[in-house]
Amino acid sequence: MSGMGNSQPANGGALAARVTFRHDLFLHADPALEVSGTWSAPSGRLLELDIITRAPGRWLALHMKLNMQDLSRHLWLGFACRSAGEEEIVIRPCLRSGTGDGFVDCFFPKHILATPEAFNHVDAFFLPATRSIPRHASWRELVLFLPRESLRWHLHDLRPFLI
Repeated sequence: MSGMGNSQPANGGALAARVTFRHDLFLHADPALEVSGTWSAPSGRLLELDIITRAPGRWLALHMKLNMQDLSRHLWLGFACRSAGEEEIVIRPCLRSGTGDGFVDCFFPKHILATPEAFNHVDAFFLPATRSIPRHASWRELVLFLPRESLRWHLHDLRPFLI
């Protein structure tokens, strides 16, 4: 994936402001945060992040590219995930849709709460009632906005769905 920053081997590596974990999954952080740390993808987990921030910044997010450009024949768009955090972490999930002049963000109704014990989280948009989501987009991403501070987060599974 060119243009996405550091491309890492499949099992782990160092973190920076832009790191690609696999072709459809990457971390993007405000360079002002001075992000460092490590990531790994051990067996049975999608991703483990040990993020260190050294300064204030505006955003820190995990992005998953979605192959969901046309929503016109669907009623539901959502995701299911399982995660844990060393301490409680509140994560704000968002659907980002590419438009001709940039993108549109639509935040899911519920926040993800990651705690030391792994928990499941499911959330979805009922598309006929969610007018802020464009029915057609040139690209889409599921964006998980993380706290802009040092943290340890284990993402066991993340599965978007379209019904």
